[in-house]
Amino acid sequence: MTTAAEEETENLCPACAQPGTGGYCSHCSERMVPERITIKSVLKSIPDVFFDVEHGLFYSIKMLFKAPGETLRRYFKGDRQRHYKPLKFVLFIGGLYAFLFISFNIHGNAPGVYEGLLKDTAYGRVTGQQIDLFTAQWTSVIMLIQFPVIAFVSWLVFRKRKYFYGEHFVANAYFIGEVSIFQLLMFPLYYGLNGTRWIGVINNFYLLWIIAYYTYAFYDWLYFRKTTRGLLISITLVVCLIIMISALTFILSPLLYYIKLALWGS
Repeated sequence: MTTAAEEETENLCPACAQPGTGGYCSHCSERMVPERITIKSVLKSIPDVFFDVEHGLFYSIKMLFKAPGETLRRYFKGDRQRHYKPLKFVLFIGGLYAFLFISFNIHGNAPGVYEGLLKDTAYGRVTGQQIDLFTAQWTSVIMLIQFPVIAFVSWLVFRKRKYFYGEHFVANAYFIGEVSIFQLLMFPLYYGLNGTRWIGVINNFYLLWIIAYYTYAFYDWLYFRKTTRGLLISITLVVCLIIMISALTFILSPLLYYIKLALWGS
């Protein structure tokens, strides 16, 4: 007579590929049958950002750099225990970026967008300079506000791929965190050249990195790096996203600047 345990179907773990039965892998503790990712499941992980630190941060950074597409596909199939959670990832890196760039007052000396627009009066020029400085120092935080919109656009463009919006949300959280790491790695350059025109040059290199990484990440994830058409679509999407982000930043920066003034003063 067979027992209920013996009748359980043996499956391969999505993370370590070891055979097992039941709800969790006996080798690595990953779920044997992964849940689909929804916005609700992502938001439930927010408290962990402040109360838990996992060992998977550097593993996630490495894998998202080497093979972002394969990493995401495996993550969505259930290989999640080894990774830093996506919202923790982007909030931790964004917070570290904000702390460094605000604490050390990183800025260039070239006239900014808002300074040029508000240069008609002395008060306007000073206000423009302050908004430009705010934008430069809070770039990562502004991106955090924007990335749900970016995720919605990528979900809309690639909806035939059958990924949930929550999965695009997770993918873009990882992508934004990963590109922000590049700027953190360049912080010694920012610090050494602070207050000079070279800050603008570094920012241009950072923009090129964003375009290159995002194109590679979408191409690797959604097209398996296999078709020229997929590469062209990925490049086009990223350029359109950059334009959209620039427009959103142009609107958001003054709004957030005045909210900051209202809450905390100058």
